[in-house]
Formats: sequence, structure tokens, C-alpha cells
Amino acid sequence: MNKDRGICKGLCKEHKVRKPRDGTSRYLSGQVRCQICGVFMSREACHDKEERPATDDTVDLYCNCCNCMVRSRPRNKPGTKSSKKTPQEEYDELRELKKKY
Repeated sequence: MNKDRGICKGLCKEHKVRKPRDGTSRYLSGQVRCQICGVFMSREACHDKEERPATDDTVDLYCNCCNCMVRSRPRNKPGTKSSKKTPQEEYDELRELKKKY
């Protein structure tokens, strides 16, 4: 394997995958994203630190094309924005706490 990092050689295009049709997340369906190559690909297009082929249990994955680490989890967690409380809810919660003491 070539040790050059950060240059897309075009090998990743063979392993490019489409978005799942069942509505699940790409990451939940086992796809990974290489930021250097800019594509979602299957885990078969990756290797681990020792340059062995990636398995389902492999944690740190590297792209076979550019040898950079790929993302196997989303950057943001879904639902974090909607879980924020409105100012009125915070006020009501604070009033309830004051009543207890």
C-alpha cells in the first residue's frame, strides 16, 4: 500500500455506494465517508492501521485510495436541536424547583 496521504487516486470510485432506500442512515447501514475523496463507500474500500482489510469490528478505518482516516459516524447527533427547552419550559421548571424548597 502506498504511504502517500491526502491525494485521491480515483480508486475509491469503484467502491462508491448509493444512499440506502429504506430511509436509514448511511452510517447505520455500514457506509463510511472519506472527506479527501468526497465519497461514501463500503467498508471493503478501507483498511486498518496495520493495513489489513477492514472487518465489521474494525474501529479506525483508512481509505485504500488516499490512505486518510474515514468517518464511520455522523458528526452531529440527530435530535440535539429539538431537545433544547424553550424559555417558557425552563421558567416553569425553575418555578417548580423553587416551590420544593
